Amino acid sequence: MTKNAMTKEELLSKAQDSIDKLEAKLKSLKEKRVDESQKAIDHVRAAIDDLEQKLAHAKAKAKDIEEADDDTWDEMKESLESGWDEASSKLEESWNSLTSTVKSFFS
Repeated sequence: MTKNAMTKEELLSKAQDSIDKLEAKLKSLKEKRVDESQKAIDHVRAAIDDLEQKLAHAKAKAKDIEEADDDTWDEMKESLESGWDEASSKLEESWNSLTSTVKSFFS
């Protein structure tokens, strides 16, 4: 095992923590009422839909991590870690894009 490699439990915990935090932010955003133009509202809804798709992808990656048995974990850990890193990065990019569009929601 390399020095920086995570255990299955560490990676799964990291993935679930990221998913939980983003789901809470997304829920809060969806509950806010917006007095904006229809075009702005449509843009925000499209960004939320995109984020929800990426969140579903991240959940699928977390499920892959969770379902990896101990025998295959050693063989799969690098692939699963890089898969999670990619999914997490896409989530972060989508969230940043969404929040830059609706920064006023969080003031």
